[in-house]
Amino acid sequence: MKTSTYASRIIKDFFVACGCLFILTEIILAMSLTKTINPSLLWQISLGAAAFISFKYALIDTPELSKKAQLISYYVFFLLADVFIIAWLWLFSTGQLIEKGILIPFVIIILIVKLAVYTMQYVDGRKEAKLLNEKLSVYGKDDETDR
Repeated sequence: MKTSTYASRIIKDFFVACGCLFILTEIILAMSLTKTINPSLLWQISLGAAAFISFKYALIDTPELSKKAQLISYYVFFLLADVFIIAWLWLFSTGQLIEKGILIPFVIIILIVKLAVYTMQYVDGRKEAKLLNEKLSVYGKDDETDR
């Protein structure tokens, strides 16, 4: 797949997600009788759509990409999604998260959890591959004895 085609799909999905979030925001604001939209709300919609698209492209299967490109896409898009969520929390949180002393441990905890999840995925994948190879070798031996 060409990079331009892949990028155009991402941009198209970003605008669709922004549009859906904007319509949802308008419905909620109309129900709460708010007549104006803050500019910060538009930035929140953009960051939310960007995070959604990043998670979407990290988790969808893209058989048209090579295995190496799929792996790179997975890690890059998950990292981008984390960046967008942390940026949203840092810029638009009304609580104490705005203080940098609280944001840094928050980012460190996210990184530790991500590292633990990736490690567990790797170990589990190795175990499943070993089990599958054992079953395939047994199946192959049974198939040879049947002939």
